[in-house]
Amino acid sequence: MSNSQLHPQGWISVGIDPQQENRAKQLRARRDLQYKNIFIEADSDLRWVGDLGEWVFKSWISHAGIPGFEWILDNAAGQPDFISPLNVRIGVKTVKRKKPPREGYTAQITARHAEEPIDHFFFMTYDFNQRRMWLLGGIDRDSFMEGARFYGSGEWVHDNYQVREKHGIFNIDVAKLIQPEPWLSLVTQPK
Repeated sequence: MSNSQLHPQGWISVGIDPQQENRAKQLRARRDLQYKNIFIEADSDLRWVGDLGEWVFKSWISHAGIPGFEWILDNAAGQPDFISPLNVRIGVKTVKRKKPPREGYTAQITARHAEEPIDHFFFMTYDFNQRRMWLLGGIDRDSFMEGARFYGSGEWVHDNYQVREKHGIFNIDVAKLIQPEPWLSLVTQPK
């Protein structure tokens, strides 16, 4: 991740090139053949952004020189995205945005994913206008569920985001996340 930048909040941003987007789109297409989407899709969804987040996460842990991570690519529906060397099951959650993140932003999971076999969530956001992926931080599942607010169908999360029908979410302020670098140590270093 030679083109990465560390920000004052502890967030890490990394530039993305069109070839990386294309790889993520190809991975999404393969997965779509294997699994059915659990939601009605809108043209603006850019579902491949989640796959791009997984690629960036994999690149980040490889760049950090941490061996032993398992990336779950086959039979991945309802499973963690990664398993750390300490057997921590990680769900990488990536959303798209038109701008870089800022203080007060929130991170979310789809309510249907709340019961997946995950120990920790790691949140990212993709500023698709600037082609920059932002690694925001992680949190253990129990702390996330305790600190998150549920938004049901039709509720407004903010002025530009209304929850779709049957698409409830759990949402938490990004300030409650553990910054990327300390979080990575937490899930990879024995206590």
